[in-house]
Amino acid sequence: MRVMVTIDHPWEQSFNHEILRLVEGWLREGGHEVDILDLHQEAFDPVMHVEELAVYSRGGYRDPKVREYQQRIEQAQHLIYIFPVWWEVMPALLKGFFDKVFLPDWAFRERDAGPLLTHIRTGTAITTMGAPHPLYTSVEPVLCKGILEFCGVQRTAWFNLCQVSQCPPQEREAWLAGIEAYIRALA
Repeated sequence: MRVMVTIDHPWEQSFNHEILRLVEGWLREGGHEVDILDLHQEAFDPVMHVEELAVYSRGGYRDPKVREYQQRIEQAQHLIYIFPVWWEVMPALLKGFFDKVFLPDWAFRERDAGPLLTHIRTGTAITTMGAPHPLYTSVEPVLCKGILEFCGVQRTAWFNLCQVSQCPPQEREAWLAGIEAYIRALA
C-alpha cells in the first residue's frame, strides 16, 4: 500500500519527528511504499492569498505546489498526519495545506458536497499536546470527520498523546507501542 505521511512541526528534534521516523520505519518494514511530506522543509505557504481565493470555487490554485501535492494524495491509499495541537487545533501550515490543496471538484464536489477521495482507505492523525486530553478534543471532528471523511476517506483514527512534556518514558513507550501495532496492522 502507498502511504503518504504529512508532518507539520518546525523542530526536527521534536517528539513529533521521532514519531515520524518510527512510523516511516514500521511502514517500510511492513512492505508499504512511503511518501513523506514535511511542510516545513517544503517551505509551504499556508496563506490563502486573494489571487487564490479568486479561483478557489472553481477548484483552481495559484501555488504550483498544490497540484504536486494533489498528485501525491491521488497515489495514496492511506494518509497519516503528524502534528502538535496548538490552541486546540492543527498548526497553521497544516490548516493552510487543507485549505489550499483539498479543493472543490478535486476533494469534494462543489454542487452537492459529494466526496471525491474515496480511493483512500484510511486516514490517521497522530497528535501531541501539553494539555490533558479532556481539554482539547477538536482534532477528531475537524480533521477526521470534517475534512477526511467529508472528502471520502473510508475510515479514520486519531492517536492523541497528551501531556508529552510531563509524562514518564514508559508512558511514551506505551503510546508508541499502540501506534506501532496499528501501523503494522495496516493492510
